[in-house]
Amino acid sequence: MEINKRSALIIIFFLFIGFFIQSTFAQRMGGLPPGSISKRILISNGPKGPIHGGESAVTDMILYNDGWVYGSTKATWGAENCHLFRIDSEKSEHVLNITSKLPGQTAITDLDTGPKNVIIGCTSTYNEIFDDKDNKYEGGHLFSFNPQTKECTDLGIVAAGQGINCIAADTTRSIIYGVTYPPGHLFAYDFNTKSIKDFGEIMTPWRVKDLGRVSWRGVPKVLMIDDAGTVYFSTYYRREIKITAQELMKGGTTSFSSNEGGRIYRLAYGGEKPVFTGAVIPTQTGMDSDPLYENGIASAVRAKDGGFWCGTINDGFLFKFYPSTSTVINKGKAFQYWNLKSLAYGSDNRLYMLGGRDYDNSWILCYDSITGSIDCLGWPDNTTQCGVICADKEGRILIAENLRHSFIWVCNISTKR
Repeated sequence: MEINKRSALIIIFFLFIGFFIQSTFAQRMGGLPPGSISKRILISNGPKGPIHGGESAVTDMILYNDGWVYGSTKATWGAENCHLFRIDSEKSEHVLNITSKLPGQTAITDLDTGPKNVIIGCTSTYNEIFDDKDNKYEGGHLFSFNPQTKECTDLGIVAAGQGINCIAADTTRSIIYGVTYPPGHLFAYDFNTKSIKDFGEIMTPWRVKDLGRVSWRGVPKVLMIDDAGTVYFSTYYRREIKITAQELMKGGTTSFSSNEGGRIYRLAYGGEKPVFTGAVIPTQTGMDSDPLYENGIASAVRAKDGGFWCGTINDGFLFKFYPSTSTVINKGKAFQYWNLKSLAYGSDNRLYMLGGRDYDNSWILCYDSITGSIDCLGWPDNTTQCGVICADKEGRILIAENLRHSFIWVCNISTKR
């Protein structure tokens, strides 16, 4: 009788342990439906491979017409090399060490499909280098890569001592637009004539040191181009507010700067100066006085009706912007965290979104245009920090980490509907 009681207690104990492990694993997997993640592919190749640890933080991915998804990396934790790679959701292949072609460039910050069916990329370096008064950084490069011929062409430095934060290519007119970092200048590069036009400062960035990391806030993260060749971006309007007589202190300032973010500007093809469209992105009002608050567009993807789906930085709103009418339609937000930093269409025609703070857990969300609902689906892993998502040729969602040793998660959730 005593043995039976003991056996029953042991069975109950192990059942409890099993339930606890199962619950913990479910929490760790973030609630994504079972079987959603079919594969996890490591980008770095180890100490003897072409992509070392510290060189595999993924910065961007684009689907090319040969069926491969091409991606870019940046160096972290003092590493020096950045790379191009490609992935087909089964394996990853190293394509090119960009730093070996462009010495001193430690980050590929953005990719786009450019004129003549080449991939256009841009480079930058560590924020700590920009913060060094003895900075000897030569400047960020534009480059092109032809996946068919494997030829990489240096298109030159855009601005001495400045990196490039983002680019967008007008393939019809062979113009590449970009924004420098940290100064925040808009420029255009003519792919045919190789000439560069600087449109001047479109945002006066402010330096922020948060958790020991230095960055410059307010610099546009994304550019959008419509069929007419007009480029759109979000920026800040800065105004000086006088301090009331009652608040004045002896020897103190008489005014303070107020930043009002989320203003969408446009530069027409052939234009000389960007102008305000009158459109303002969804905003949690009253927050712009916080030095850590940055209200702008973090990500954008072309919608099927000619507009653009956009995600905001700090607030995490999803909205649609129609360039033809300068209309903003707010679709709301599905979770409490900020930063909708990447968007992609799945094979089910739903819009998938990557949300979460830069140095925190990453969440996967989706928007169904038929029902108008936004759902928070969970995360791949509770230690995963991701920077970009992209759909492969089958419509599967690839989720890329931006850590020292980065994985790409192959997610089938868009194919299981």
